[in-house]
Amino acid sequence: MTTKALVYKVARFNNETGGKTLQDLLVAALGRKKSALSRRKEGDSSTQFSLINYHGPHKGIRVGEFFDYTHGHKQPYAKFDDKVEELEISALAPPDRESDFLHSILYFGVWKNSVILSQSMTLRAPHFEAYLNWLLGEAKLLDEGDFVALSDQPPLKKQKNIVNTKGIEFHAPVSFEPIQSKNSQGEMKSVSFKPNDIGWEVLKKILPSEMKLPSELKASEVLLNKALEVTLKLSWSRLNKDDPTALLDRISNQLRHVDTELDYTIHTKSGTITREDFKLRRPVAVGTNSEGLVKKSDMWERMEEWLEILISEEKIVADA
Repeated sequence: MTTKALVYKVARFNNETGGKTLQDLLVAALGRKKSALSRRKEGDSSTQFSLINYHGPHKGIRVGEFFDYTHGHKQPYAKFDDKVEELEISALAPPDRESDFLHSILYFGVWKNSVILSQSMTLRAPHFEAYLNWLLGEAKLLDEGDFVALSDQPPLKKQKNIVNTKGIEFHAPVSFEPIQSKNSQGEMKSVSFKPNDIGWEVLKKILPSEMKLPSELKASEVLLNKALEVTLKLSWSRLNKDDPTALLDRISNQLRHVDTELDYTIHTKSGTITREDFKLRRPVAVGTNSEGLVKKSDMWERMEEWLEILISEEKIVADA
């Protein structure tokens, strides 16, 4: 038995799909790409690949496993001995030329436009989203320029209580990379710091084009602290009377792949909405086989059970 975390996403298309849901399109794409290797997407190099392997129906849900691997990759291991000062490290090769070690496995369930994922350390929602767009494109089910995004679900119950939005507050941890400037003689002239980290990059993407965050900071501004937290508050003097549903949809889509890198709070006339209100998660216990692999039948059951709970508690739209 092992504990896995399930996360919920909702599929949103940038253009109309003729009434077809992600489940409809995925089933059609898998039908056109019947062999597993025909579903193989190349990664950052010509030896890195990802693909949907097993897939099938489960109580009306399309379920499956998605994994990635590097062709020819050897698995390092250490020989443990409490008497030695340094452990011996070796690499294990796959048993034959037709085999490769898998880096990680992501499990998924798709029902209409609802998507439930059991992510791994290295395979996350952004990877699965990129793969879905590639697969649907390869299967000629999405036109050029069309795409699907796996967004967070705005909190439905809080959404109903929102009257007006007053502002949004972002908190991002930021580290600084030193940049040395030298004169023509090669002597040190000055030191500045370049802000980096995912949180900083997310903030830059959220801001309107006319608002620019600094690309460098002087050493005196950093005050010898190379790890800071930046708080950005966006507010308006008049209450924003735009459709709150549209506002939350925009925020959930922009921040759909942000977990711990950026925190945010939406201030409204009737209360606040935090990042955790957007992130639907659930820990589940799943059985494993004698080789330590997840029992897929158990995983599908846990996904189906949680989907029923989300619908019954009105946390998601059943016909999304």
